[in-house]
Amino acid sequence: MTHASGAWLKVCLLTLVSAAAPGCKDPEGDGDDEVDDGGTATDDGTGDDGGEDNYIPPPGGMRRLLDYQYLNSIELMFGPEAALIASHPNDLPLHGYTSIGSSDLSPGLDSVELYEFSALAVADTAIANPTTLAALVPCISADQTDACYTEVAETLGHLAWRRPLNPDEVASVVETALAGKAWGEGDFNAGLKYQLVRLLISPHFIYTTEVGVQDPDEPEEFVLTGPEIVTRMSLLLNGRIPGLDLLGQAEAGAYDDVAALEELARTMIAAPEAQTALAEFFGEYLDVGDLPGKDTETFPLYTDALADSMSEETNRMLQDIIWAKDTDFRTFLDADYTIINDQLAALYGLAPVNGWVQVALPNAQNRAGFLTQAAFLARNSHAQTNSTTRRGNYIQQRFLCFSVPPPPVDVVPQLPEPPGEPMTLRDLMELIHLEEESCAQCHQYMDPMAFPLENYDAIGAFRTVEPNGLPIDPVVEIDGYGLLENGSDLAASVAMDPRLTDCVVNNLVRFGRGRLEDPQNEPDELIELYDQFEAANFRVQEMLVHFVTSPLFRQVGAPK
Repeated sequence: MTHASGAWLKVCLLTLVSAAAPGCKDPEGDGDDEVDDGGTATDDGTGDDGGEDNYIPPPGGMRRLLDYQYLNSIELMFGPEAALIASHPNDLPLHGYTSIGSSDLSPGLDSVELYEFSALAVADTAIANPTTLAALVPCISADQTDACYTEVAETLGHLAWRRPLNPDEVASVVETALAGKAWGEGDFNAGLKYQLVRLLISPHFIYTTEVGVQDPDEPEEFVLTGPEIVTRMSLLLNGRIPGLDLLGQAEAGAYDDVAALEELARTMIAAPEAQTALAEFFGEYLDVGDLPGKDTETFPLYTDALADSMSEETNRMLQDIIWAKDTDFRTFLDADYTIINDQLAALYGLAPVNGWVQVALPNAQNRAGFLTQAAFLARNSHAQTNSTTRRGNYIQQRFLCFSVPPPPVDVVPQLPEPPGEPMTLRDLMELIHLEEESCAQCHQYMDPMAFPLENYDAIGAFRTVEPNGLPIDPVVEIDGYGLLENGSDLAASVAMDPRLTDCVVNNLVRFGRGRLEDPQNEPDELIELYDQFEAANFRVQEMLVHFVTSPLFRQVGAPK
């Protein structure tokens, strides 16, 4: 059969377009991150609780499955062969997260066509490799009669759309199958193909609905239904839609109780998929998976393979801290060890290793945790030189949830030519960024925070002098931290800053529900999560459990 489907495909696809509708600017003039993180504009990440509970959840609505959730859900329904052939539009981030983008941004027509091509390819592959689908709907391999189309609509439709189809929907999906069979001159699989395509291009599959039911005592609050909450949990914790058994239990009311939700959360977190799903969060939160290129004449060690190793070092440390040890997340910031391969050993000046090995960090280099890892240092540098602005801004924004004040309107966000005499980068930043009042309004929060990291070059190698031979001075005094002499001191100070763990919670809230946290309308709920994280000794697995059972996750406002 050829790709000559009927007009009904385009009609269904075009509904996708409407289904989702509901800082300091680049201080160095190089297109780097904006300072505004889209979240709080405070320096403590908590907001003002006002002394009473004035909780107003963000609005409910629909959000599109993210790319990995779409692929994992295809695999659940049709098997790994279908997942390999599936395609999807690129996710667009908003406020730093694709989950927020999927809530607020509508897809373009090119995305609609991609979903169609993907559905057609998946359907062909599922029919050619029917094992997974036949396990759900046995009649497709045992009794290929027209009655089987009804069973597919009722069973697979239930799974794909995360709810039972009503009689009219079942009849419509079966009608598509019968039309496809007639077009295919009586071939059962021709009808099955277009029936599968009909289910997969529906907004009911591509979008997840989160509107809930109104709380009679709190009219501004809507509690997610059982199927809605287990779907939201499964997408966050396992990276795919829930299975049929879990949906059926939720529809029967098994998860209307918070204690049952907590037990379910622990079960999901214990599944192998949870580690991969959480890696998606940290991939967006830390953003060190696609490191910028470097000038290889300046840095001969730098290769694509080394860049991949840098990112992998960060991933392995997270895996070790969160899953293998299930220990205090702050260790990620101040650990005295790391996990490296031979390429990173050469970069860090350590003895060669075989494979990936845990090693103690060299004391002489004053390294500790993520802020002295090559991935962070390279990600926040230029092609040839360091960037105190990028490094300091990253720490403030991503780890402390601090929004740097906006610059004056007349600021030119480009560095002037340096004076003729040789200077260190720090000297230049102090002269241009910190002594000039209009620049200092922003840079006082960024550059000094990164001065202790000047001992690490733009690919993360340790150094004591600049390329021009001038000695590096990493010592700085920062309000609230005191005197910092090196990168290890900075790492310890950030790790112990209470804003760090609150900020991690804020970012998980953003990612997990596709909405920014709101300290003005949900202060008590946020503070409770902060306190629960602390009470759990800052273990991320426990934070996940508390998050998905909190009102922040279980409730929404009036649908947008």
